[in-house]
Amino acid sequence: MKLSKLFLTSAAMALLTGAAARAEEYHVVVLQALTGPAAFIGTAVADGMRLAEQQINEQGLLGEGNTLKVTYADDATDRTQTMSLIARYANDPSVLGILGPTSGAVAIAGASSGNQYSVPVITTTNSPEVLEQGPWSFILTQPPEITIPYLAEYAADVKGVKECAIIGIRDIEAYVALQKQFEKLVTDKGVKITTVEQVGGTDSDFSSVATKIATAQQDCVFVSASASQGANIIVQLRQAGLDPAIPVFGHNAFASPEFLERGGAGVEGVTFIADWVPGGYDEFTTAFDQAFTARFSHAADNWNAVGYGGMLVMANALKNMGPDASREALRDQLGQTKDVRVAAGQGTYSVDEKRYPHVGMNVLTVQGGEFVAAPR
Repeated sequence: MKLSKLFLTSAAMALLTGAAARAEEYHVVVLQALTGPAAFIGTAVADGMRLAEQQINEQGLLGEGNTLKVTYADDATDRTQTMSLIARYANDPSVLGILGPTSGAVAIAGASSGNQYSVPVITTTNSPEVLEQGPWSFILTQPPEITIPYLAEYAADVKGVKECAIIGIRDIEAYVALQKQFEKLVTDKGVKITTVEQVGGTDSDFSSVATKIATAQQDCVFVSASASQGANIIVQLRQAGLDPAIPVFGHNAFASPEFLERGGAGVEGVTFIADWVPGGYDEFTTAFDQAFTARFSHAADNWNAVGYGGMLVMANALKNMGPDASREALRDQLGQTKDVRVAAGQGTYSVDEKRYPHVGMNVLTVQGGEFVAAPR
């Protein structure tokens, strides 16, 4: 599939002494949950991508004269809408690739559709099942086997927990996978799982489960849920009398302003893994935070950083395609991603032979109503 050509004006061509200069317009689609249950992630990811798009074009990161064209669309965490949009954009020959959909609830179907239409699809979710749909699908965020070891090591080796209660969402596959990985890794480190409580993805009353755990014997609680639901669970645990000295852990779904907004003082001291260190930690990441704040009038959060990096990964693959731009070339370059500088994780993004992304994680805690690096 050839990209459309953008030709210079005749005056500019004369300056080039008649050479047939040409520039490429690389067209990609950002398909994220701008509405619906996963909008707390999707809107933030999309905003990070908007900033990256702006910088890529302003700084000429795709090569002299080349530009990035981005179409933004809403998957609404809805399978029918997601499938319809992927089909529409896959049938547009100018579209080289799709960044999305957001949630694991629709990502597998979206990945299957991307493979059906032979268009690269980089889902935001971390589910390896996306990769099983075929060679055209990728995941932007790291799977549990890469991320959860950071948390398990902190819980068992730094905090020294011995007995842990688990609360998880039974009907959201991504959260189940994260929960199972945490259970396995801490058990391997000698931690006893005292109880595993499962709740529904739309539940809001956790008083029974909260009372059961708050009155039991454990020195650790792990919660696998979304930002808002996780905050609600933890607040109800505190209200039920959970000892404030017992550490509560979670995964990177908690790395969202929504977690603080919903939980307030009730989530103080909660520890979790995160892609982004608030404010940044070096020249590159602080520059990203400052640029993001200048454009959107608020500091960057975890999913803003993830989205920003995702677009830089896409730009790296587009640039490395060479003169014969095509979906096939983009697919191949995405699978060869190596050491792309990003703001998330520990700074560089690579893909291994299984198409698993590696960028690293950070352990944060809530202190004074803000996310800070967890003490060691």
